[in-house]
Amino acid sequence: MREKKELIQYTAVCALLLYLLCHYWDTAIQGLKTFLGVIHPLILGGAVAYILNLILSFYERTILNRWHTRSSVKRAASILLSFFTLFLILFLIIHMIVPELRSCMDILLSNIPVACDMVMDFLNRNPDILALFPAVTNLQADIPALLQQFFSWIGSGAGASLFGYLSSFVSVLFNLFVSLVFAIYLLAGKEWLGTRADRLMGTYLPAAVRRKLLYILGTLNNSFHRFIVGQVTEAVILGGLCILGMLLFRFPYAVMIGILVGATALIPVLGAYIGAIVGILMIFTESPFQALLFLVFIVVLQQLENQLIYPKVVGTSIGLPGILVFTAVMTGGSLFGVAGILLGIPTAAACYQFLKDDLKRRKC
Repeated sequence: MREKKELIQYTAVCALLLYLLCHYWDTAIQGLKTFLGVIHPLILGGAVAYILNLILSFYERTILNRWHTRSSVKRAASILLSFFTLFLILFLIIHMIVPELRSCMDILLSNIPVACDMVMDFLNRNPDILALFPAVTNLQADIPALLQQFFSWIGSGAGASLFGYLSSFVSVLFNLFVSLVFAIYLLAGKEWLGTRADRLMGTYLPAAVRRKLLYILGTLNNSFHRFIVGQVTEAVILGGLCILGMLLFRFPYAVMIGILVGATALIPVLGAYIGAIVGILMIFTESPFQALLFLVFIVVLQQLENQLIYPKVVGTSIGLPGILVFTAVMTGGSLFGVAGILLGIPTAAACYQFLKDDLKRRKC
């Protein structure tokens, strides 16, 4: 009788909440957006702390484990080493890519007028082709003047909204500072936070609910941990293969483009194409024919990565079949963009593990 009464109360509360959610849907969505906007730096800080914790745990297990000193000193040294490692990797990537990319863009922009003149000369020598594009006939191909007008338009727009850009930049810096400070607090007191969270769950939650919640959080943590490690491993493998292949075929900018392809490959499945497009533009400034050959090379390498490397490295590390990896990327990207691509695979892996465990339990 008591269980039936509790079930009726639970159903009534759920129905009331569902009614309020449907009736005040717009207000609820707006409130949720406001809440997420307020805690956005904290969410970012938690994500940074989660990633840095992988590096921190490595340092504590290997190097700092031999230190005979207080644990607080070890933790502080681990945090400093973790931030230093992350910033060093980002600095090396930016230092190797940005200068060459800028010089290639300068060369490309300087060659645009020459290329356009060549196209116009070709069309003028072939009036039959020119007749197919009547709009081109009326175009006075003063490319430098057009480019000057374009950059002037950009400059005027940027100048008009300079204060807005400056305000946005300051806001981004402030949010980044808050996120980093919050990440440091999380890393410094992760054991304390874990102990307090476990005490709260043990006090206010039934034992069965607590065990279920710990099982869900543990599975999610395991999936995300394996995904990050597997994704980084796959990016290193792909970047290394790209560098070796480009050196073998004597493509220009081999090391820089290989690092760029490996860095963008951190975005699952589709990320390497971003680096490949930039690489094609850079090689095009040296030789259009080599740019075409590089396109063929990167397509073959990407197919090899999608069919063999990625499912084996990432799919095996998270225990997710290759077809489900691809499905998770496509579905997550369609629903939530880049964030969906990054979070779709570990979330799908956790759901897959939940299903496997439930099927095993039901068979028993």
